Amino acid sequence: MAEDFDCDEPFIYRLNDNGSGPSLLIKVCAERGWRMYQGYSSNEERWNLWWRSSAFPAACYKTLGDWQFMNHIPKGGSICRKDSLSRLLRCMRRIYGSIYDFSPPCFHLPLEYAKFVSECSRLRRSEDGSSNVVWIHKPVAQSQGRGIFLFRSVCEMRCGSAAVVQRYIERPLLIAGYKFDLRLYVCVPGYRPLTAYMYAEGLARFGTDKYTLTDIHNPYRHLTNSSLNKTGPRYAECKDRIGSGCKWTLKQVRRALVGRWGAAEWLVWQRVRALVSLTLLAQAAGTPPARNCFEFYGFDVLLDDSLKPWLLEVNLSPALAADCEADVIVKQPMLHELFDLLGLPMRHTGLSYLQGPPTNINSSEDESGVAKVPAPAPPPPGRRGARWRRRAVPLHCVTIQAPMTDKYNVDTTEKTKDIQVGRLYKTSSEVSTDTSDTQSSSSVATPSSEPADETWRGGYATAASRKKMMSACVWGNGVRWDKSTGRVGQWVKIYPHTLSNDDHLAVEDARESVAHISKFIRAAREVARDGRAARAPRDGSRDAGFEAALRKKLDYGPQFQVWLPPF
Repeated sequence: MAEDFDCDEPFIYRLNDNGSGPSLLIKVCAERGWRMYQGYSSNEERWNLWWRSSAFPAACYKTLGDWQFMNHIPKGGSICRKDSLSRLLRCMRRIYGSIYDFSPPCFHLPLEYAKFVSECSRLRRSEDGSSNVVWIHKPVAQSQGRGIFLFRSVCEMRCGSAAVVQRYIERPLLIAGYKFDLRLYVCVPGYRPLTAYMYAEGLARFGTDKYTLTDIHNPYRHLTNSSLNKTGPRYAECKDRIGSGCKWTLKQVRRALVGRWGAAEWLVWQRVRALVSLTLLAQAAGTPPARNCFEFYGFDVLLDDSLKPWLLEVNLSPALAADCEADVIVKQPMLHELFDLLGLPMRHTGLSYLQGPPTNINSSEDESGVAKVPAPAPPPPGRRGARWRRRAVPLHCVTIQAPMTDKYNVDTTEKTKDIQVGRLYKTSSEVSTDTSDTQSSSSVATPSSEPADETWRGGYATAASRKKMMSACVWGNGVRWDKSTGRVGQWVKIYPHTLSNDDHLAVEDARESVAHISKFIRAAREVARDGRAARAPRDGSRDAGFEAALRKKLDYGPQFQVWLPPF
């Protein structure tokens, strides 16, 4: 917009398209001194944070100003549809092998109905006791447990809309006889290059009836969705060890597991971290660079009775309601620290004083001390009005940021300089010249004297593509995600493991990224095995020893942070 605003203007947040949103999110925004957007009827663009439950229209990304932020990344929701997630993980498993073996066998209906029937027939003829396998049916575009049911025979399956059918995990880890899964919160400020944080605290969601396979038609035994179990007859009842309700914090889960499992309990959290990183890598290839956008995911993970983590699904907009005490304990500080991580202001600070969290290496500055933000790459050329499509490349050919070895110590407490900005919003002419291309392949190309830049799908092959990636790393509030700190509050950076030691983006393909994560898992297993042999104490001091041993095995510096729920 051409209009300028005073420096003392408050931070304005916008919820969906009508102002409605989760009560806890509204409460946190009010606690930070933010004001709610009031221009829904006039479509006025005076807002700084737009939070939507669903994806944004493609046109919204093209007019995004330096001081405007949105909670979705273009094409960042592919892993949030059950069928798309299954296809991505199946493709990655075909390329990289058993490291991607954390999702149950899956069939897409109706497309793979014949394959599914053939598999059921093969299992019936087998003699290994798998003839009575339980399957779970999930509609691909439903949430909160709607349309999910279990069955043993194809004859029992009710065919309707598009769905996935997965092998049911029949031996889940139980606490006091109740099944549970883990809700983990993940923030991705960008995919090109991939940067991911996971919150140390989270939720465990329990079924409200005791688990048994003799009754597979009772959803309160087998489904852990809190929206479903709230309606169960035993929800308010004080259940053995679980108490009333259906939620625990991860801190409670750790204390319940550590006494029985010892060092294996520490290892399972490192495997969960690797599972989340590998899932995000499966989508990174098809996600364009985007500035001032982030994704906030809810990962649902199930532990079986051998402490192996299984990915159930990924939620695009995890619930932020406060239904019980555990919700408030986890979600309220999580949202505050999420906004701190993203560099959004606290209290009535004024937009000209927006400041990000400390970075490990300062960005380049001019003589006045103002950080220089690289200009976004110009839009791709092409004939006016013509539609164009980018040619996809195989996943294993994609290059992303490398987790390089840390060769030096960096003071993470150094404070980033305030970013002084004369204007808050761009004029329409600035938007047309500064906006980088983050839209889908159906976007209309504009004329330009430079060659077409389609290399975000293939890595950093040209200087123009590297410039575009670097521009996406530097947000309008001065946060540099390629030099971001390893921890902000309880948000722990899980990828990349280390930072590059120069001002250039490191070149790495997906195969090398998977190799780094595989190395991390092997080192974590060795640390857990050594701790088991040494009979390490089962308390918080053990975690510090394991962290130091893991950092030593990987030869990583202090920037590397171990993700663990609080103890």
